[in-house]
Amino acid sequence: MSRITVIDAQTAGISGDMLLGALIDAGADPKNVQRILDLIPQHYPKCRSIRLNTKNVKRHGFKACQAELETAEDESEANAEQFLKTAEMIGQAANLSDEASAFAQNSIKDIVYAESGLHGSSPQETHLHEAGSADTLGDVFGAAVACDALGIFNGEIYSTPVSVGGGTVTFSHGELAVPAPAVLEIARQKRVPIRGGPENLELTTPTGISILANLARTFLENYPPITAVTVGYGAGKMELQTSPNVLRLVMGVRLETGTGGDTVSVLETNLDDLPGEMLGHTLTRVIESGAKDAWITHAQFKKNRPGQVLHVICDPEISDRLARLIVAETGTLGVRYHLWNRFTLQRETRTVILKVKGKQVSLRVKLARDREGKIVSLKPEFDDVQRISRDLSITAREVSEMTLRKAREALEENGS
Repeated sequence: MSRITVIDAQTAGISGDMLLGALIDAGADPKNVQRILDLIPQHYPKCRSIRLNTKNVKRHGFKACQAELETAEDESEANAEQFLKTAEMIGQAANLSDEASAFAQNSIKDIVYAESGLHGSSPQETHLHEAGSADTLGDVFGAAVACDALGIFNGEIYSTPVSVGGGTVTFSHGELAVPAPAVLEIARQKRVPIRGGPENLELTTPTGISILANLARTFLENYPPITAVTVGYGAGKMELQTSPNVLRLVMGVRLETGTGGDTVSVLETNLDDLPGEMLGHTLTRVIESGAKDAWITHAQFKKNRPGQVLHVICDPEISDRLARLIVAETGTLGVRYHLWNRFTLQRETRTVILKVKGKQVSLRVKLARDREGKIVSLKPEFDDVQRISRDLSITAREVSEMTLRKAREALEENGS
């Protein structure tokens, strides 16, 4: 069964300590976290000690785990380049999986490069203020070891859009509107969907959004199909006025349906002034550029104008690229999109060898299996059927029937 994790940051945003609390509430051992925290003073001269304290608290009546990092460190600013080197040394000294180590290093890099970019300077020239504290290292490496222990890196990881709050935030550079500049920069660079509210204060920190950006592979408005096994709640430091200040972590397995499943983006745009040749060209271009499928439907728009709707199914990570391609090829003023969860069969392609009119020919056959491995669909590749029909002057139906018969015989011999 496919392991699946959902990080639900839509109620109260995310910070490093909230995620750490949720992971511990979901079963991660605080002692393992402390062991990696003990490496920080050994490699970060600015930090004299760092200690994890956890306790159960209530937020709007909900029980949650509050994780706090108690640090003793110098007040001096950290050099960004040295901060990166420190993270590398801690990663080398820690007993982490490759996935956990890469996650930790990338999370720290995103924070540093966001700060450097905002200051218009290189990491060698950048001095970190709040971001250069020891608890940034503690949050990141604590999350890495906790996720490793819970097996989160071995499965699918999703997140909801992130609530960032509202109002203003005061930090080392003065007072600015929420989200803080580093939060917004990381969200921009990593394509993390954010939204304001529900409270008029800062809900998401740079460390929190950097950790999330490097954990979650897909962001969804709604939960993917999941059978929940474990739920962890990580508490923020204060009570909110209208909602529980908690980050929710849901761990389980993908919902069993007899089929597999995935999440896809569906892009659509209305077209009412494009010649047929350009429609066909655009359809070909989006397929060649990685779309799983694309099609056109006829429609009637305002002022009784006839037109077409272009639909494209693709992986979420390439939806922006395909949307830009659609705009460039069609001149449309906009492309709407939404995410769909879908159930899919396991698919594979086999080759069948036939002897027809004394000639040996090969055709591809597409098989589809359910989760138990039972074949539920068997279909010749029609391009191959057409080719053989044309080359040997026999009907496509005859070629298709011979191919299916041969394929079934081969599967029976193999016990499939």
